[in-house]
Amino acid sequence: MAEKHGNHHKHHILAPKIIWTVWALLLIGTALTVGATHFHFGAVNYVIGILIATIKAALVVTFFMGLKYDSNENRVIFLTSFVFVAIFFVLTMSDLFFRGPVEFDNGRFLAAQEAHAAAQSSDPWISTPELVAKGKELYAAQCVVCHGVNGKGDGPAAGALNPKPRNFTAQAGWVNGRKPSEIFGSLTKGLNAMPSFATSPAPDRWALAHYVSTLGPSVLKDSPEDLKKVGAGNASGGGGGEKTLPIDLAIEIMSSEG
Repeated sequence: MAEKHGNHHKHHILAPKIIWTVWALLLIGTALTVGATHFHFGAVNYVIGILIATIKAALVVTFFMGLKYDSNENRVIFLTSFVFVAIFFVLTMSDLFFRGPVEFDNGRFLAAQEAHAAAQSSDPWISTPELVAKGKELYAAQCVVCHGVNGKGDGPAAGALNPKPRNFTAQAGWVNGRKPSEIFGSLTKGLNAMPSFATSPAPDRWALAHYVSTLGPSVLKDSPEDLKKVGAGNASGGGGGEKTLPIDLAIEIMSSEG
């Protein structure tokens, strides 16, 4: 019994002929893999690639890893594992080939993407429904606690502030004015207890300014001079007066100063 057990685990030495034959077949398989990349077979591309890889792997496992010379029990265990691989492969391929163009079926996702793109317009000082909607979201996240849900300056934190937060629904009393450009300027510089929002992207500040302006009794329009004061409109290519330099030029200036 011990002798049989010892023979069972005896290593098998491959003949040189088998080694060179398998090596040549693997080279051919590699050449086929590279060659297949130069042709487009549609959905069959996956099948061809996996088929070639499977044949190459089978050669390695059968001869170089000794499965051909192993016991029947180990062969059964090893081959059974391919059943689970096949199940995984079938489920994955059925999802890949038959799920359809999901990205084009999700209308809400596409609408949100379009709204975001519109909100990042190169001319954010021009009010659009998308910018106003974006501003409403920003207001709910950043301004309600002081100015209140309806913009009347009655938010939860208003009682602890002096002077009181601005009542956006009132026509009078605006320190810097209530045109969108003037609101944008107040957001950029800060005012009284309200901190500066200069670190927020300029399109976001414009969106917030456009929304806040809708809370008043009327929406005032900016003149070219108003926009020029904040570096917007034709006076600047940016969204709010921030002057920018190309990265390579900025690096060159910093290097020369160092």
